[in-house]
Amino acid sequence: MKLFNFFITLIPALLFFSCTEESQNVELDFSQTDMLGNYANNIIKPSISDYHTSVTALDEKVKAFVSNPTEETYDAAGSALINAYQNWAKVNAFQYGPALENAFLTSSNTFPTNYTALEADITDEKLNLGSVTANNKKGLPAIDYLLFKDEKATVIEAFKANAFRGEYLNAVAADLLAKATYVNDTWSGDYVATFAANEGNDPSSSLSYIVNEYNKAYERCKNQRVGYALGKNSLSGKPSPMSVEAYYSVNSLDLLKRNIISLENYFKGGDGVGLDDYLTAYYNTGSIQEDLSGKILNQFAVIKSKIDNCQSPFANHIEAQDETVEELYTEMSRLVVMIKSEMSSALSVKITYQDSDGD
Repeated sequence: MKLFNFFITLIPALLFFSCTEESQNVELDFSQTDMLGNYANNIIKPSISDYHTSVTALDEKVKAFVSNPTEETYDAAGSALINAYQNWAKVNAFQYGPALENAFLTSSNTFPTNYTALEADITDEKLNLGSVTANNKKGLPAIDYLLFKDEKATVIEAFKANAFRGEYLNAVAADLLAKATYVNDTWSGDYVATFAANEGNDPSSSLSYIVNEYNKAYERCKNQRVGYALGKNSLSGKPSPMSVEAYYSVNSLDLLKRNIISLENYFKGGDGVGLDDYLTAYYNTGSIQEDLSGKILNQFAVIKSKIDNCQSPFANHIEAQDETVEELYTEMSRLVVMIKSEMSSALSVKITYQDSDGD
């Protein structure tokens, strides 16, 4: 299967290779400066600001719940978590610059949570969230587990009975906020102008950051939100439904679609100039022979329709081995070729990372 997929990925790249050299010498009716400015000012910065606002609210609601564990404070904390999760879907593809500097992704949303190790730390009253080994014991997934692992009344009683459980939850929320604050503050400063002015297509250019991290984010979406749970990346090949995002709050399917919609919007540049326009500019010159932008958008539409065919709880749907999930994964895999091989080749951007996708 790996060899087959290698050739499936290689063939489009070879087809686009001849266009790549030509496209480098074509005079385009396109402004990369406008595109980068649009991404920085109208998509990345406001999305990170929204996420930061939602995590600030989450931190406040968690503190209120820990200090007074009632149904009212519990519901408020749970709602704040869902809102933060939804806003995370909008920033998942921005893991460069300040986000890369402070391990924004791995600290905020490494899932599934290692609940056994988390519970052991609570039992031992051990709190060391700064360690790399703590990534799967903190962030949004850890809060998801701590708030939704049992029925509401059981969770509330657990926090009333164990003060350190509340201390741990407070620390996780505070750590999440600290990461979000650093990224938000940096994007609110001079980094926006620096990012927008960093033209070109070499590995240190903003275009390269966008294309590479966009691909990483999409592959995370395909693998971590669907594939791993299906058993696509395990030696046994057995499904692991608990591997889905937001398993305990049962928001996996909704968050999957929100991530796909966010990635589609990012490709389109929102209401401004985006990667879709860049590809169209090359297509209009004849330097690429296919309307790749339209092809990618059509595939997004197919994927969204396949998601709509799935049912919530998504983990149960996967466990039932429903064919609609396999169909979804197949269509998501097709988009990888389009954005990772064809789009990157058309834009003369080198993919600088290696994934561990074994499907």
